[in-house]
Amino acid sequence: MLVYRLHLVLKGSRLVWGGLLRYVGTVVHRYRVCVADDCVETATVLCEGLALHNYDSIAAYSGEEALQVCQEGDVDLILLDVYLPGIDGYEVCKRLKQSTKTRNVVVVFVTVKGAQEDISRGFALGAADYITKPFNLPMVMVRVDAAMRRREGAPTIDTDLENSPETIYTDPLTGLRSGQYLLQRLQEEVEKAHRYDFPVSCVVFDVDDVRPLDADLGPVSLDDLLAEVAMTVRKYSRAFDVVGRYDGTLFAAILPHTPLADATKYAQKIMYEIDATTFSDPNFPTEASLSVGIAACQNGSAHGADYVLGEAMRGLFQAKSLPGDRLVARSLSAG
Repeated sequence: MLVYRLHLVLKGSRLVWGGLLRYVGTVVHRYRVCVADDCVETATVLCEGLALHNYDSIAAYSGEEALQVCQEGDVDLILLDVYLPGIDGYEVCKRLKQSTKTRNVVVVFVTVKGAQEDISRGFALGAADYITKPFNLPMVMVRVDAAMRRREGAPTIDTDLENSPETIYTDPLTGLRSGQYLLQRLQEEVEKAHRYDFPVSCVVFDVDDVRPLDADLGPVSLDDLLAEVAMTVRKYSRAFDVVGRYDGTLFAAILPHTPLADATKYAQKIMYEIDATTFSDPNFPTEASLSVGIAACQNGSAHGADYVLGEAMRGLFQAKSLPGDRLVARSLSAG
């Protein structure tokens, strides 16, 4: 039986996102990634980032070398530049997908070729994702993890970039679900809670009080900060919880079968971890905190998603005016 765990650790004072680990019995398999880029500096940065996130990695500096590594090295995923000496990245992807030995290698392009026709070509060749340079390293790690989870959960890849559900319903910065998806799922969960008489909670987080520890350097970039906050939210969420970036610095979580008290404990764990974490890129040490609003439908309360989310937002706005632990939680009465 396969069991998957998302692993997050503190390395020094920095929050580090652990990659997807696969357990088969008691044997742990660390996914192996080939980094194919003719720029040694770029390949080194990506390999070091993968190592910090619990992936094994190996660099290749030409198209031929990348194919050889994938053929001989038990590679699970390749981060593939288009501009490679010898054969280019598109041809590498094509050959990988044509070979029975390597067709299951997950291909993620990481390249400066970012025109719509370039992206469409990459997906048409069978790529799982397409990242344009300059890249955000934490986001690359999130996208690598998402690509591996999609491979394990769905054997086929939707290559229709314009209409792919993953594109429509996934926030491109954090890899979490989008606000549109959250609202749809909240409506489904509220209706099920009413029909089957079980509790459901909606938790809304907002990132505030971002504080650089060095005034001259300033804070870490907001994108990097949000990507790492997203990782913390995912760490404490169950497989059947729905977590997403609602908008801007707002995150939300839908917690089925969760009464108000348990939703409050869930939110507090995330708040405390963010408070205790120094975010760094790695040269811009930064601290941040969260404000939280929670709304719970108890005993099958009949409310729509707009109302539940609105009450959670109202709690969030009230929480922002509080000192200390800024959290407001309320149980909604039966409709």
